[in-house]
Amino acid sequence: MNATFSIPNHLAYGADEAMPSRQPGQDILDAIYNTVHNYPGGVAALAGRMEMSANTLTHKANPNTVTHQPNPRELIALQTFSGNYAILHAMAEALGHTCTPSTPDQSGGDPVEALMLMQGAFADFVRATADTVRVGDGAVSSAQIRRADHCAQEAIATIGHAMAMLRSRMRKAPQT
Repeated sequence: MNATFSIPNHLAYGADEAMPSRQPGQDILDAIYNTVHNYPGGVAALAGRMEMSANTLTHKANPNTVTHQPNPRELIALQTFSGNYAILHAMAEALGHTCTPSTPDQSGGDPVEALMLMQGAFADFVRATADTVRVGDGAVSSAQIRRADHCAQEAIATIGHAMAMLRSRMRKAPQT
């Protein structure tokens, strides 16, 4: 007897594991197509949220169509409604950049708190990386990569917060 079951995405990943939004190296046109066609409820559901006909959205997402292209506001809406930022990452990758999610500063302006949060985030990254390489046969799973990537992004954000704290405390240049 065979049994098949599926686990919804919001239950399949742990709290510390960010959902994958794209495949590395994905072309922007593929990212648009996949974002539109993988939306829960299908193209019609996403088109409805964007106040656009499903037919128009299908044409705009077709990588082989040159006459219908999504405009920048529509690209933002696609990503906002879907929660999938593959388009942003594909654009950044094409331009030689990376994207880091913006995490609100939790230090409340306290320099010591900013440093402690930064160290805590770095410790989480080290723990995720160490857990990945310490156990098993050396093969790394996509879940382990997602966990380490999420921790790395949080560490980068807290470093940005610490730098902002330092800049805010910088002495003003003397006036002549």
